[in-house]
Amino acid sequence: MEGVLAILMPFLTAIIILAIVYTTKIMRDRSRNRLIEKAIEHGKELSPELFRGIEKEKQPKDPLTSSLVTIGAGIAIFIALFLFFDNQLKFAAFGLIPLFVGLGQLTAYLINKKNGK
Repeated sequence: MEGVLAILMPFLTAIIILAIVYTTKIMRDRSRNRLIEKAIEHGKELSPELFRGIEKEKQPKDPLTSSLVTIGAGIAIFIALFLFFDNQLKFAAFGLIPLFVGLGQLTAYLINKKNGK
């Protein structure tokens, strides 16, 4: 039974974390919508700052920033696994996956920037 729990706990933890994040976002959006609804019902003027938060959420992320963060995460994972598993590259190689994904994103960004898109 302990072996099964040891295998399932990382997956269950990830699912619980995602559920908490998703639930929190839904509750925040509902609260904001109720506030807007009540302000409109009572004829109150709405602050522009209230809508700036909504606009920021919908703005696309900068592809350069995204690629650099992915590259950094790949390097960090590579180093952490390399040091954790006593300098064995076969485990540290898993850090190369996000590293190369980030390099691909960076390449795509530079190509699109050069083509003017």
